[in-house]
Amino acid sequence: MLVVIAPLALSFPSPRPVRYGLVAGVLVEALGDGWVAYSPASGETAMLNNECAAMLEVLRETPRDSASVGATLSQDCGVPAEQLLPMLEAHWQLLVSGGFVRRCESDAVFCPSA
Repeated sequence: MLVVIAPLALSFPSPRPVRYGLVAGVLVEALGDGWVAYSPASGETAMLNNECAAMLEVLRETPRDSASVGATLSQDCGVPAEQLLPMLEAHWQLLVSGGFVRRCESDAVFCPSA
């Protein structure tokens, strides 16, 4: 006798978009045409462009993913969020490596220290 068993429908949750949160204590100040930022995580100060400074400002409220940051910045600058996404994705690594933001799994306002 041949028994046919229907394959099980496996359901995997869709991956949650990567969210980034501001490191507690980050300071950002205008300096001429650019921005200077201090990271307590690295103990260093760095020059930032306007885009990175704007991203940090948006993250002061709560951790967000690129789509959420893009939507907020789109309202401020009038550029469609879809056009901002490639720029945002290019800048995350700079902000992470500089100790200004961290990948964040919780909904806390600041991401826990690594």
